[in-house]
Amino acid sequence: MSTTIDLGDNDYLQLEPARRALRLNPGVGGAQVELTLKISRARDLSPGVPYRVHALLFVGDGQSLGQRMLCALQAPHLVTPLVRQGDVQLVGFATDEQLRIVEQLRQGGDLWVNLRLSVSSVGLLSDSTRGVTQSTGNLPATGADVTFDRPLLTSRSGDLRFDINAGEWGAQMVAVLAATFVEVLVPLGGGDEHAIAVGRLSKARELLRENKVDEALGQARQALDPVRAWYGTTKLASDARKREAAAQTREGRDLKNRTLEERWAFMIEDLYSTLSGALHDDEVTKEFEYSREDGVALVAATAGMLGRLAKERHLL
Repeated sequence: MSTTIDLGDNDYLQLEPARRALRLNPGVGGAQVELTLKISRARDLSPGVPYRVHALLFVGDGQSLGQRMLCALQAPHLVTPLVRQGDVQLVGFATDEQLRIVEQLRQGGDLWVNLRLSVSSVGLLSDSTRGVTQSTGNLPATGADVTFDRPLLTSRSGDLRFDINAGEWGAQMVAVLAATFVEVLVPLGGGDEHAIAVGRLSKARELLRENKVDEALGQARQALDPVRAWYGTTKLASDARKREAAAQTREGRDLKNRTLEERWAFMIEDLYSTLSGALHDDEVTKEFEYSREDGVALVAATAGMLGRLAKERHLL
C-alpha cells in the first residue's frame, strides 16, 4: 500500500501509511484527524527541496465503488524528503456528524481510505535578456546579457489507497466519543411520513442543545408515531398481555414465551410511554423530571427505532 509520485528527471517521491497511521483527537463539535505517512525520494539533492504536502481524504466500505470525501488534510510544516524514509503528518478536522456517517458506511468493518495527494515546491527559473539599451538601477549598460531568476511553482499529485482495520478505527472512535454522546444516524428516505418523523427528531436534537429537555421529548414522541403504526405495537402488546393473564400462575406471568416481535412491541410501547411522561401532568407523571442525559438516551432510542423502520421498509 504505497504510491509513487513522479518528479521528472528519473526522480520520484514514495509515500505509504505509517504503522497505526490514524489518530483522532476530540474537538469542539468533532475531532482533529491526524494521518501519518512515510515519505522518501529516489535521489538526495543538495540543497534539499522542501515540499508542501496536502490531500483530500475519501472514505468507503471497501465493497462499493463509491467513496465520500471526509475532509481536507495538510502538513503544518514543509517537509524535505530524503532517500532515507521520514515521516510527514497531515492534519484536518471532521465533525461529529461526519464521523457518525463514517460509522454507518463501514458497518463495523474495515474502513477503506483514498488519499488524493498533492505535493508542491518552489524553484527558481533563470531567464536571459539580451540588448539592454540603457543602465537602470543595478542592471548593466547597453548590450549586456542579463539573467533573471524568477520563482516557479511545481505541483505533482497521486492517489494513495489503504485500509484502516476495524479495531484501530474503533479504538480512535472510543477516545472521541468519550467526550460526547452517540446518536443513531437515521436515513432520510422512506416517504413523506418518515421525512416528517426525521424532521421532528432533528428538532428534538436542537431542543436538547438548548437544554429544553421536555420539549425535545415531545418531538421524539411524535417521531415515534409511524413506528407504532407500522408494526401495530399497541395491538401486539395488548394481545400478549391478555395471553399472559390467561396463563397466569402463582409464580406470576411467564414472560419467557414472548416472541421477538412482541418483545420489540413492548420496547416501542414502553419508550412511547416514557416519552409521554414529559408531556402529561396527571397524578402519576406530575413529579416526573428528566435530566439532559435522560433526554439524550430517549432521543437516541427513538432514532434507533426510526432507523430500524427505514431499513425494514427498504427490504420490503
